[in-house]
Amino acid sequence: MRTTNTTVITGAALLAVAAGAAGTLYFTGVLDGASPSGAASALCEGLVPQAPLEEFLGGQALSTDDMITARLDQEPQECSVQPRRDPLPAYYDELNVTVSRYAGSRQLLVYLERSISDDWRDVVTPLGNGWRGVLNTNGIEGHAAVVMLCGDGGQSDGSVVVNLTARHRGNTSPQITSEQRVQLARLATGTAVNAAEQAGCEAPHGKAVREVAAAFPVSVPYDSSDRSGVTAPGEATGTCAGITVDTRETEADPLAPIEDCLLLDEAGDPAFRLAAYYGPFVQGGFVATYKRGDSDKFRGPAGGSDGLYWASASCPAQGGTAFFTSETLHVPGDDRHTAADPELQQSALRTFARRSAEEHGCSTPEFSGGNPEN
Repeated sequence: MRTTNTTVITGAALLAVAAGAAGTLYFTGVLDGASPSGAASALCEGLVPQAPLEEFLGGQALSTDDMITARLDQEPQECSVQPRRDPLPAYYDELNVTVSRYAGSRQLLVYLERSISDDWRDVVTPLGNGWRGVLNTNGIEGHAAVVMLCGDGGQSDGSVVVNLTARHRGNTSPQITSEQRVQLARLATGTAVNAAEQAGCEAPHGKAVREVAAAFPVSVPYDSSDRSGVTAPGEATGTCAGITVDTRETEADPLAPIEDCLLLDEAGDPAFRLAAYYGPFVQGGFVATYKRGDSDKFRGPAGGSDGLYWASASCPAQGGTAFFTSETLHVPGDDRHTAADPELQQSALRTFARRSAEEHGCSTPEFSGGNPEN
């Protein structure tokens, strides 16, 4: 039988402390080994809604005896839930919750398991249902991110971003089911609403989540002979709409803060990725990823060479600048990157960026050379 050391928090409060425009969230309180009766969600200071949490963890009744840890000193705020009883193999047995108000774009992408932008396995799907959110469930972990855009989304208001990560602590690593994807999305949106309210962030809410887009159609390990989920040239209607080669895509959503589209080579393998970033995932005018060990690769609003091209657009409706990339991919087990056609990369980037920007209510993207029509 598994045993855990139990840490509980008593007398704690999550406060929204505002100093002019620079409001910051803090956990305050004391750590105590004693455990009063109460819901497990109370240990996350009312952030995590109890019913969706128990549903996601296999219907387990949770209490303050469940192992919960919290980071109390500074932003971001973190807490985790680990039920005492081993769940059924089909369910996750640990949930980490992170609430950020001023985290950089790189850190937000790390939470989402999306920071390595030249890895074809890290792809997201929209949460939909009127929420600014995405899911990343193509690995053994389940990730969700929800952006609550405060006020007008300007610098004076900013955003609250909630990231959830579900893990298996044991030796089993079953793939997340479609039902669990819905449960994770429901849990993330409920947590985001509570976090925004506690932060004094007036942000619009989406609808109750009853279904989400299907998982991104890629398998790990990748099998090019499996043509299921491949969209033929010119037939894409989602994130790859308008692309003239074989692709793998997901549904497009006008509120999704990240969009992905994989273009395939003649052998059916991923050749390069098109990506769009919005809101807090773009800071300082660019996206800070771990692209080939160089987070400063994006210099200026548009440009590119050697397998990486980018563009940007003004997008106040999404909280600032929109950023679009076209990037060759790391070849698994090798130091090489895929060798895509530069003209195809740039042409596909223009098609992808214009479609995504228009749907997100942004201005016409600026491409290399400063001419939106290049």
